[in-house]
Amino acid sequence: MARTIATSIRELRRRDPVLSAVAAINAVLFGAFAVGIVFDPTVVNGEPAWLKPTKFAGSIALVCATLGWLGVHLPVDPDFRRRVSRVVGVGLLIEIALIGGQAARGVGSHFNQATVLDGVVGGVMGVTIVVVTVAVAALAVRARNNEFDVHPAFAAGILLGIGWFVVGAFEGAAMIAIQSRVVETTEPTVPVVGWQLVGDLRIAHFVGLHALQLLPLTGYLAAVGHRRGLVDHPRRAVFFVATGYGAVLLGTAALGVAPALV
Repeated sequence: MARTIATSIRELRRRDPVLSAVAAINAVLFGAFAVGIVFDPTVVNGEPAWLKPTKFAGSIALVCATLGWLGVHLPVDPDFRRRVSRVVGVGLLIEIALIGGQAARGVGSHFNQATVLDGVVGGVMGVTIVVVTVAVAALAVRARNNEFDVHPAFAAGILLGIGWFVVGAFEGAAMIAIQSRVVETTEPTVPVVGWQLVGDLRIAHFVGLHALQLLPLTGYLAAVGHRRGLVDHPRRAVFFVATGYGAVLLGTAALGVAPALV
């Protein structure tokens, strides 16, 4: 197992040195921030100050590792792909630095307009994540009409995963737009993360972002199944899963905005 992990890490570095480095940095930060949850009693908005940085560091590490691994399969100019990697890597480093910095100050990083500095931090994070999202979307747009070097089902999974990832990422902008209008509810919350089941767009945000892992994996497994004679219509299977996933994404988004519409 350890040898397999080490081999995969080396391969990720070969495929995308920039995103592999950013993933590694955030993996280390994930551990450091998790220690902060245990030893720092500071509470921000009803939860440990270091919980949000921990969640973001883990998510960023996973996103960077996934993009770094899948990027070589996208039929785009290698120089363009490297430029996108740098934009995404630098943008997400800025994001985690600001989130961690606000936690160290004992204040919230999102939807915080308490001071000029807090407002600037929130604005920079908003602009940064839009730039990162547009850069990732550009990869899919450039690749969509070109010939992939992988099985068509795997290619479909990659493109659809990026597509739903982009939708999920822009849920962040939606949260900024409607945050002040979301009605607080007494609905149950999701354990550990503390998200409300109704009136909370973070669930849709999470679902969309992690389409980047689920749908390419679905495409890969469908391709393997097709080669082994187990799946007759692999691309159709991928589109079926992607459609269901999209329904879940849109459903959670609808639940998120529902209180603001009544």
